[in-house]
Amino acid sequence: MLMKKFITKAVSVVLIATMGMSLAACGKIKPVTKKDFKKALEESFDIDDDDYYVYECDDYVNIYYYDHDYYVEFYQFDDADDAMDRFDDVYDAYEDMVEDKDFKGTRRAVYNDRAEYGYITLRGEADDFFMEDDVYGGIYWSGDTLIIVMVNSDKDKYVNNVRTMIQALGYPKP
Repeated sequence: MLMKKFITKAVSVVLIATMGMSLAACGKIKPVTKKDFKKALEESFDIDDDDYYVYECDDYVNIYYYDHDYYVEFYQFDDADDAMDRFDDVYDAYEDMVEDKDFKGTRRAVYNDRAEYGYITLRGEADDFFMEDDVYGGIYWSGDTLIIVMVNSDKDKYVNNVRTMIQALGYPKP
């Protein structure tokens, strides 16, 4: 009887530890390539390559799409520290918004600078962040990339396009 109790407790501890590690790993996101971003953008919004813009400069590549209240951007920096710095600025603005109570709705923020990733997801009403009024989407940083996929609307059609893109990228949805 004592041995059975010991085995049951040992198995429980192992299962809890395993579950904890798998939950911790769930939050980590990985960088997306330019090619995969373009494919997700085109398929999610039913557009082609002449509907969005690609800007290449010395330090980074920027792909962006603004239409129907969408705010979609991809940055790939030559230096991963530049991507982290950009996300750090966004995260500071996010914290200010939360502190000032300028957001109503559901939100989630993860920032792990040692592991080089972070994200912010929003679903609700924002005042003075990337967008104002109804907001749905997220800001994602991993390695040398920063991706913003948001819409300034609560209309199902627009929210579904953003949700589809976030899912295609493999990132957490709001």
